[in-house]
Amino acid sequence: MKPCGPWWNLVACVGLLVAAPLGRADTVIANFDSLFTMDGLFAWADATVVATDTGYSITDVCYGSGYKDINVDASGETTVMVTVTLDGPPEAEGHLGPIVSLVDADGTFYNYAWFGQRRGRHVLTMDVQQPTFVSGAGTVPGLDLAKLDFFHLQLDPGFFGCGGAYTVIWHDFRLVGAPGPQIVAWRYDPASSEFTLTWQAKAGKLYTLLYTPDLASPLTPLVSDIYAEGTEVTYTVMLPSGASGYLRVLQQP
Repeated sequence: MKPCGPWWNLVACVGLLVAAPLGRADTVIANFDSLFTMDGLFAWADATVVATDTGYSITDVCYGSGYKDINVDASGETTVMVTVTLDGPPEAEGHLGPIVSLVDADGTFYNYAWFGQRRGRHVLTMDVQQPTFVSGAGTVPGLDLAKLDFFHLQLDPGFFGCGGAYTVIWHDFRLVGAPGPQIVAWRYDPASSEFTLTWQAKAGKLYTLLYTPDLASPLTPLVSDIYAEGTEVTYTVMLPSGASGYLRVLQQP
C-alpha cells in the first residue's frame, strides 16, 4: 500500500481506514460485568445468581427467564450476537437452548432462540430481522432498532426438562453489522498541526479518535469520550509529530 504523504495529504488515508471492517459500530445491549443486575427474574426467581467480571451466571432447574429495562438506539445493526457458556450433567448435552428477546417502544417482541446446544462456550448469531418467533407484533410493524426498551434472557432446557440443574453464563449480548462512522469533511492547518474531522454520528453516543503512524503499528487513542449531540460531530485534534499517519473514528460501546 502506498504510504500517506504529509498531514495535509492524509485525507485518502482517513477515508480508507474508516471504511475498513474494523470500523463497524457495535451496539452493546449488555456486557454482563460484576455490576450487572436483572430488573426481574420471573422463572429464575429461585435461581442461584452470581455476577462476576466475566459473566452473569444462573444455576437453576427447568425453564427460566428474566428481563432488563434498557434505552438503546441500535439503528443500522443487522445481527444479534450472544456469547454464552452452558453447563450441566451429561443428560443435558445437546438440549439446552438459550434465548434472547428484544422489545421496542411500541411493544414489538422478537425472540432469538438457539435450541439444542451442546455444553460449553458459544458465540451465537442471528439476523436481527429474522427472529425465531414473535411474541408481540406491537402497534407498528417490525422491530424498531432505534427505540429498544428492554430485553429478555431465557433458557429452555428442551428434553432435559427438569431432570437436574443447569448453569448458563451470559458473557456478552450485542447487535453488530452497522457500518462504522463515515467521515464527511476534513481540513488541516499546517501552521498549528491541527486536523479537523466531521463525521456522521448517532446522537448521544461517544466516539474515540485513533492514530497510527503506519499500518504495521497498532492504532492508539488520541482522544476519547467525544459526545455526539446530533447526527454529525466536528472535532479538532493536534496531530502527533511526523509527516504521515492514519486516523480512525471509533464509536464507543
